[in-house]
Amino acid sequence: MLQDNWLGNVGHMCSSTLESLNIKAESGRGFTDDDKLLRDVCLGYLYMLSLCNQEGIVSDSTLPNNLTNNRTIH
Repeated sequence: MLQDNWLGNVGHMCSSTLESLNIKAESGRGFTDDDKLLRDVCLGYLYMLSLCNQEGIVSDSTLPNNLTNNRTIH
């Protein structure tokens, strides 16, 4: 995982996770409380990432390769 694009990489992982959860739900396998929690966390992250991108809060210049910026988004 490249440090200069870690937010995007986490976004891709969230998308993949949501796709896997969707396949699980459609196949009729049990959808556990942990699955619901993971879905909510992934959706929340993707929503926050899209808001940050829209508002220009996170950009390539904000997160350099050495990640010296101490801001976190939760």
